[in-house]
Order: sequence, then structure tokens, then C-alpha cells
Amino acid sequence: MNPLLVLPLLAYTLVAVRWPAQVDSHRRGGTLIAIELLALAAAVGVGKLLQPLAVPNLAGLRWGEVLLLVTGYLYVCGRGAVLVRSVLELPTLQMRRDEDRNVGAIEVSRGRMIGILERAIALTLVLLGQYGALGLIIAAKSLARFKALEDREFAEYFLIGTLASLLLALLGGLGMRALL
Repeated sequence: MNPLLVLPLLAYTLVAVRWPAQVDSHRRGGTLIAIELLALAAAVGVGKLLQPLAVPNLAGLRWGEVLLLVTGYLYVCGRGAVLVRSVLELPTLQMRRDEDRNVGAIEVSRGRMIGILERAIALTLVLLGQYGALGLIIAAKSLARFKALEDREFAEYFLIGTLASLLLALLGGLGMRALL
């Protein structure tokens, strides 16, 4: 992979991670996901336009792989929190919980860090081809929240959030594997 092909995607990823859009109403969840897909498609399209300028060489191919891995981890782990939140905010799911508005900054930071680590581990497992081990993430999270899962609404919220997070990591990993 030539670095010129990855640079537009890396540039978009850095901007998206630095200025994540906040999902503040049920109406914006689907819109945010659609805008994200269009922006990613545009970044990939710009990379394809740069392809005639790319002169393949061994060092460039190695740098392209490194940039792609950095881009993938930044996007899946950093931008993933906003995308998972937008899935939970879809109007058809109506998963906005009153507790989300009342939790403190420490709980929010912990939840974000758990999500980042979850997606980083899942992305690593996908890149290594260890798809079966993804179930361990769900098992570990379920074990940690065992008592709280008795509440059906929380259990659904938890499961949708976890599956959306894993889906993002899976799609990101499969896309990266295809490009590598």
C-alpha cells in the first residue's frame, strides 16, 4: 500500500477524532452515521485520485502499511465512541437512558476508556484472524456487569452498545486486512 493512498484517510481520521460530533438528539444518530460514511468514501476516493502519482517502492509500501494501521486504530478506537453513541441514539431503538444524562465525568471517562480498549482488542483480534476470541470480550463485559444485566432495559442497552462497538472493530479490521 502506497502512503499517498492512505494520507487522505489519515487526514480525515485525525480531524474526526479531534473534533467528534456529539449526538444530542434521537434525530441526529442516523444522520451522523450517513455523514460519516460519505466522508470516509470521499477520503478513499481522494486516495484513489492520487494513485497515478504514487510510485511503488518497497520502503513506501511499508510506510503505507504502517499508516494504514495507525489510521485504522485511531478511527476505530477514537471515533468509535461517537459512532457507537449514534447507533444507540437511532430513533427506532430509543435507547437514550436517563442515567446517561445524570452520570458524572468520572463514569463517562471510564465508560469511554472501556470502549476504546474493547475496540482496540477486537481490532487486534480481527487483524490476527482470531475471530472466535471476540466472544471473550462479550463474556468479560457480561461478567463485570452480571448483576446490572437483570434490568432488561440496561441489558438491551449494554448488548446493543457492545455489539455496535464490536461491529465497528470487525468492519475496520476486515477493511484493513483487505487493503493489506
